[in-house]
Amino acid sequence: MNEIDDQIKRDFIVSKKTIYMNNGAVAPTPLSTIKAVTDFMLKCAETGPDAPQTSEYIVSLLDELRTRVAYLINCEQEEVVLVQSTTEGLNMVANGISWKSRDSIVIRGGRHEHYANYLPWVSVSQRKGVELRELAIDENGFFDIDEIERLMKGARIVTMSHALYNTGAIMPLEEVGRIAKANNSLFCVDAAQSAGTIPIDVKKLKCDFMAFPGFKWLCGPTGIGAFYCSKKAIETLSPQSIGIESARLSEENVMTYFDLPNRFQAGFRNFPGAAGLEASLRYILRIGLETIRRKNMKVAGALRDEVGKISGVRMYGPDDESKRTSIVTFMLPADSSTIVKKLEQNNIIFAARDVGNGKKAVRASPHFFNIEEEASTAVSYIKSLL
Repeated sequence: MNEIDDQIKRDFIVSKKTIYMNNGAVAPTPLSTIKAVTDFMLKCAETGPDAPQTSEYIVSLLDELRTRVAYLINCEQEEVVLVQSTTEGLNMVANGISWKSRDSIVIRGGRHEHYANYLPWVSVSQRKGVELRELAIDENGFFDIDEIERLMKGARIVTMSHALYNTGAIMPLEEVGRIAKANNSLFCVDAAQSAGTIPIDVKKLKCDFMAFPGFKWLCGPTGIGAFYCSKKAIETLSPQSIGIESARLSEENVMTYFDLPNRFQAGFRNFPGAAGLEASLRYILRIGLETIRRKNMKVAGALRDEVGKISGVRMYGPDDESKRTSIVTFMLPADSSTIVKKLEQNNIIFAARDVGNGKKAVRASPHFFNIEEEASTAVSYIKSLL
């Protein structure tokens, strides 16, 4: 390891005892993030949680957090809404649109999508009588562009993941965004598996909405994430929660919503989580997404190469490295859940994930604090289990 890698290892204390490669589920936080959360709580304890000084500090903190998120995805600061999770952000879209019975939703691959970006749309289709148009996919999750051109005709919205949680495949969202705009359709993106691991530019994607958590590839605390709503699309959504932070009532009893981001932020936010996420974003952006991507793919490449040599293994995800994240998914000639459980007993954390038709595969999702030696150790254990 070089000096930078050594420092990163010290910042992520999970690495002292564990080979942790389940960052596609929940990533560990660096020490600076833990300190930021603690410092926030101490400040509230010392000055009083609702003292003017504390309130000013929170306003400044949230402003700084939105600035960093805006930089991460290339949007305006006021287009960043703080939410609990990806799920909350996607539900704000699904339930905020005023649906008509003739409307339709285009979604990639149905149940092959993460349920956070599938169940809300199934619910809408069942409750509102809206048509759900599901794109046929190949084994890696890709779809035919000609088919999406056909299904998008007259569709109200298209929604899909930027990168897939099960195969790591990166979807051609710029092309989808172009087709959506050509059909005057809205475009919603689940960026849970891309924010913090590959570059994101909402302007290039031409998306109207995007949601992602702080606790996956951004290495932030749980219970906080971001929801992007473009200024152009704001009037297409009705807020699902209303409070003093999001709307005002005139003397004539007329209610009006505040502008972005406040209109979608009724009630208190997770302020300690915001302090942690701001620190994590600082950490991520200081290293740089290009460097993170390079580190991630180096470990993923080593893991993929070694696993691929095992007799009877089936690899998922595209061979072209530019079309996948660092997620490495494979099926062994043994039960995937059992393999994952036995790896855990040896302090190696992978996951079992559905790859379609109820089949579970082993999924590793290494991040920039992982190294190639860990990949070799993990594969050695896997071979011993077989």
